[in-house]
Amino acid sequence: MNLFILSNEVQQFINDNLASDIHKILLKKSPFAEVTSKELVEQIESKSKAKQKLPTWFETKNIFYPNKLNLSQTSSEISAHYKSNLVKGKTLIDITAGLGIDSYAFSKNINRVFHVEKNEELSAIAQHNFIQLGATNIECISTDGISFLKNNPQSFDWIYLDPSRRDKNNKKVYYLSDCEPDVTEHLDFLFTKSNNILIKTGPLLDLNNGLKQLRNVKEIHIIAIGNEVKEVLWLLDKNYSEEPQIKTINFKNETEQIFQFHLNQERSVISTYSRPLAFLYEPNAAILKSGAFEYIGKHYNLNKLHSNSHLYTSGKLISFPGRVFKILNILDYSKKSLKKINTSKANITTRNFPDSVEKIRKKLRLKDGGNSYLFFTTDKDQKLIVINCTQIFK
Repeated sequence: MNLFILSNEVQQFINDNLASDIHKILLKKSPFAEVTSKELVEQIESKSKAKQKLPTWFETKNIFYPNKLNLSQTSSEISAHYKSNLVKGKTLIDITAGLGIDSYAFSKNINRVFHVEKNEELSAIAQHNFIQLGATNIECISTDGISFLKNNPQSFDWIYLDPSRRDKNNKKVYYLSDCEPDVTEHLDFLFTKSNNILIKTGPLLDLNNGLKQLRNVKEIHIIAIGNEVKEVLWLLDKNYSEEPQIKTINFKNETEQIFQFHLNQERSVISTYSRPLAFLYEPNAAILKSGAFEYIGKHYNLNKLHSNSHLYTSGKLISFPGRVFKILNILDYSKKSLKKINTSKANITTRNFPDSVEKIRKKLRLKDGGNSYLFFTTDKDQKLIVINCTQIFK
């Protein structure tokens, strides 16, 4: 950690060049003897990314940023704040703490937070930043999280971990057992140190696989930002043995789309089907990730178009956690019908359909964008159809 980066002159240079061409800066000699051009570019790149992802960090003076790879692996401030509201108590230990975005959020609701990070430089950066942010109840410890727990007699109200989803060759991995640390291997031990464990996993982990590898899962939280699933949170309670509740949230346009259910509710629903009616509904990404394909229809009194399409319809307009469309007309997927599509530009979505979006665009010579929305899907009678819509709620 090069402390010269924190000097007033260097900080001013970084702020003045947030919108500059970093390649030109990299090729030039650094204007500072103690700071290289590469270090300047790393700070500029990471601070630029922090403007949207970590606005509190961006607005705070003298924040030291890690390289952009480390920054890309951190939670966003939105998701960190969300998970901080899932915990309460006197002590929490974050055993894979990284830059400390989550630790800082937890410190708002927990009396004492232990930030444990084995990378010494990252630990030092986090400690410096906590001071700038005024977080005085976080203790930074640079060591391996599991080893620290094994060598420390203390128990905690909460254990939080975000296992690394990259292997020794920096390639992405997707199964819990391939992550570091392997929570499936250490789960029994972790429950000797706390009754409450919160685990963050990536968006690609299959929920059924996660439930098979974990136990005492009380809640699963699926967080999407801008209709893109960012992380899945697994809340484990040592004394819980019932069906887990699944909670989905999509942060979009300063609103929160929330939907929750229990797995037995999804399993007990028998969907109703119909041809497309007046309105079309597409659940947001968090709901689709949750697998609530039947219960979402029952909850909102909607009909499904097909068992595998996961599109829904109604005769009357309702408020819905996802995209909502007014259906203009419905076409068969045939050359004759497709000639009725009188546009050169459209937003295309395929659901349970044999052709790809790319193939459809080429076939119809349609550019992307505009105000037209075309859904290529299969209806309840196994027919390939095209639903021509206009969007109502984004």
